[in-house]
Amino acid sequence: MEGLRLGLVLGLIALPLAAWGSPRFARLIRAGQRIRPEGPVDHQGKAGTPTMGGIVPLGLIVAGTGLFWALGQGPSAAGGFVLLSTVVGGLIGLVDDLRSQQGGSSVGFFPHQTLLAQALGAGVLCLLVPSLGELKLVVPFSAGKVSLAALPLWAWVPLVVAAFVGTVNGVNLADGLDGLATGLWSIALLGLLGIGGGAELRGIGLVALGAGAGFLWANAYPARVFLGNVGAMGFGGFLFGIAFATGGVFLLPLVGGAFVLTALSVILQVGSYKLTGVRLFKMSPFHHHLEAGGVPWPYRIRSPGWPEPKVVVRLWVLGAAFALVGVLAGSLG
Repeated sequence: MEGLRLGLVLGLIALPLAAWGSPRFARLIRAGQRIRPEGPVDHQGKAGTPTMGGIVPLGLIVAGTGLFWALGQGPSAAGGFVLLSTVVGGLIGLVDDLRSQQGGSSVGFFPHQTLLAQALGAGVLCLLVPSLGELKLVVPFSAGKVSLAALPLWAWVPLVVAAFVGTVNGVNLADGLDGLATGLWSIALLGLLGIGGGAELRGIGLVALGAGAGFLWANAYPARVFLGNVGAMGFGGFLFGIAFATGGVFLLPLVGGAFVLTALSVILQVGSYKLTGVRLFKMSPFHHHLEAGGVPWPYRIRSPGWPEPKVVVRLWVLGAAFALVGVLAGSLG
């Protein structure tokens, strides 16, 4: 209980610091958002909005975790895994952002370069997995659990790589509307913390929730600052780290179902266009399909044409439903 109280206090401290510091830091480093030309017309007005502000909440998560360890019982292997996963995701996003800023483009890494960097980052995380000891992985909708130590190397290494790459990309792809990714991330994180984890991981999670809520204050529509790839990938790394270290990695596709749908919409869009020459959605990821505004190309599924704030809130509701399903799936044991 003391760990939870400490995490709550540190989270409450991080909240105003993230809200105040994120837009100011982004303006200080003069990193402006580049908008892809094929994106929604209304989004062109967002060009130049300060970005890479996600460095601030990530920094607060790292600093808050250090304070949590210093004032508590010290670090554990599980806590170190979460922190390393966050840092690895954030560093990949940082390099991507810097390439984008230097090139004056909305593109930093090419997709294959991003996937390679993320796979290598996941490989680094694999080095820490044996230190997690007798970690039990929850089987969704079952009382059974799988011992990580009982899994052969060829089973758990692909699991770590696929889960890390999928989560980091899912959060990053959802970062296309004001407040969307941060809100969905916070909801998914709450779901994971409700499923399992000891006082340390839940305390660190509360620190992260405070930092995320503070960033959301400045990122809400109309956004004064954007996460940048550094923030989105760092948040994705944290979400994966918590899920894996608490034994909830198999629950992650349920708790973070909105991120899965986002990534799936991109895959379906590319597949439809390559196979038939016609797009399935007006635009992908899926949240752009839901937005108001027309496009000059044909597509198959009708768009509801909602204003941006309505899309964000309704996807938050969908994310909450997925999180509740994930909690249900993990509570049967």
